[in-house]
Amino acid sequence: MIKTEKQSLYVNKELRTLYKKWPDVKRFLKSKGCNSTDAEDIFQEALLIFTRKMEAPHFELTVDSFHYVKNTCKFIWYNQSRKEGKHHHSELHDNFTEEENDEWLQKELKLKSIEDAISQIGKQCQQLLQMFYGLGLNMVDIAKKIGLRNDKVAKAQKYRCINKVKEIVLNDSNNQPIHQ
Repeated sequence: MIKTEKQSLYVNKELRTLYKKWPDVKRFLKSKGCNSTDAEDIFQEALLIFTRKMEAPHFELTVDSFHYVKNTCKFIWYNQSRKEGKHHHSELHDNFTEEENDEWLQKELKLKSIEDAISQIGKQCQQLLQMFYGLGLNMVDIAKKIGLRNDKVAKAQKYRCINKVKEIVLNDSNNQPIHQ
């Protein structure tokens, strides 16, 4: 989480600046073969990643925020187009090496797939998981808040919800091509 109000103001200012540079990012992505709709989605996703990174306690931005977001867009486009078979591996190595950035990108993509899976489960499951993992509530309180009989029922429901999310993530990853 963002630790100070000063950091929050900085991130908001950077986001406004980055939104003004959207046309540059769009041109860049189009030069890589990306269509306008995908470019917009990729840019939004890159901004989310940027915001999450800025909120991380041990993250230190070592490049200009525009270049960070632009390279994040490039990685997202590369990964997306690689899955769809539209892109050649050689285009990745324009400005940076894959090893340096691949680890955090893979983590972000995994987080995104989990978020997507959570959005596909029922509202009660979403609410239960948010209360447990997001708010840190105990099962007794969760059971009361969402109208379950007791904490044991809430615990069993949480287990089923987690398994649904895992199943969706595994099914999505099994439908993706294997990358070397």
